[in-house]
Amino acid sequence: AFSVVSKLLSQRKLDLLDELVSAEVLQVLKEKISSLPDSHRDALAADIDAIMYTTEGDVRIYYDDDGMKFVSILMRFWYLNGANLPDEVPGETKVFQIVFGDESTKEKRHLLTANYEFQREFTEGAKPDWTITRIEHPRLLE
Repeated sequence: AFSVVSKLLSQRKLDLLDELVSAEVLQVLKEKISSLPDSHRDALAADIDAIMYTTEGDVRIYYDDDGMKFVSILMRFWYLNGANLPDEVPGETKVFQIVFGDESTKEKRHLLTANYEFQREFTEGAKPDWTITRIEHPRLLE
C-alpha cells in the first residue's frame, strides 16, 4: 500500500486515493501537493524494490464513544529515491545519499523516510478494509 500510494501522490493522481486514504488526509494532501516543486514530488515515489527497511512505530487498539473497536498501526519506511534533491534541505537536516557505480557512471540516490498510519475497524460485522489516516514524508510534504 505504501508503494502504490506514494507513487500516486508523486503522479498527482489523488482522485485514485479515495478508497485508500481518509477524506481528511486527502484534503490536506491536495493542498500540499499542488505547491510542491517537481523534485520533491518525484521524491515521494517509493518503488517496492527500493524500500530498504520498515518498522512499526505505534500499534493502538481503541474504542470510540459508540463502542466501535479500531486498530491503528503507524508504519515507518526507509526507501531509496533518485530524485534531484539538494544535498541540504531546509531545517539544516542532512539527506543521506548513496552512490552506486564508479565515478563515470555513478548514480546518486537519497535515503528518505515516510510515516503512514493505517486504521481498520474491528467491530463485529465491519468491513475488513484498512484506511490510511496519516501520511508524512518529512522534509518533502511540509
